[in-house]
Amino acid sequence: MNIFFFGGTFDPPHKGHKLIYKHCMKICDKFIFVPTLQSPDKKAPITNKDIRINMLELLIDKEDKKKVLIDNFEINSKSIPNYTIDTINYLQNKFEKAIIHMVIGGDQYNNLKNWKDYKNIIEKVKIICFNRKIVEFKNNKKINFIDFNYNISSTLIRKNISSGKVNNIQKYLTEDVNRLICDNDLYKN
Repeated sequence: MNIFFFGGTFDPPHKGHKLIYKHCMKICDKFIFVPTLQSPDKKAPITNKDIRINMLELLIDKEDKKKVLIDNFEINSKSIPNYTIDTINYLQNKFEKAIIHMVIGGDQYNNLKNWKDYKNIIEKVKIICFNRKIVEFKNNKKINFIDFNYNISSTLIRKNISSGKVNNIQKYLTEDVNRLICDNDLYKN
């Protein structure tokens, strides 16, 4: 069994995240979003965990829900910040006979050597890196690179909303996620 997991704050989740899971669904048995309570190298998420989980649920198409899951291991963790190595150990215990694949973006690839136990991570999982054409990669046989020409980030979406440029971001959000953001006045400040 091939398990793919994709961690992050997903604050907010956007169409790029959706395109990634849709691509991975073709080559995995299960795709798991693992929202984090607090990433080690980032500020605390702006929205609370329940809203972020709700947005992720809205991002996943109904017909994909048997194969695409949300796991609350990190978001319910007592350990802050959350470390990927702990999530990998958790997933390996949960799916004992599975091959675990970690999905990351190009920005995280360049930061990978700074992660806690990164050498152990590289040994324990297969890594799939979606390159948004913003990062130059060094050749690495342990990482599968996928060209991904979708240059948007949750940070850019939040900045546009907070500066009143809502029309600039609607094309990057699904209709349901956009509605939830608007209905709750998220990211305005």
